[in-house]
Amino acid sequence: MNSIDDLVFSLTPEMADDLKRAIELGKFPDGRVVSDQQRELMLEATIIYDSLKLPEQERTGFINRKKTASGIPDSVPEIIPFKDIDHD
Repeated sequence: MNSIDDLVFSLTPEMADDLKRAIELGKFPDGRVVSDQQRELMLEATIIYDSLKLPEQERTGFINRKKTASGIPDSVPEIIPFKDIDHD
């Protein structure tokens, strides 16, 4: 395989699930530890795979932001608070 795209197109749903499990556990099914570089590549591959093969609500990282009748998303609480800085 020459690229991440080649890897993604060769994945079966079972293989994609195995990659996700290895990312979660930090090790492969045979017990070998997943390196940081491997984890990064597997994350990229699973995100691309999900975007190509799965409906939006089933993708890795999907956040369901319900919309009101007006079409404006409901307010979502700030997960990461930020400090308001006055700019003069």
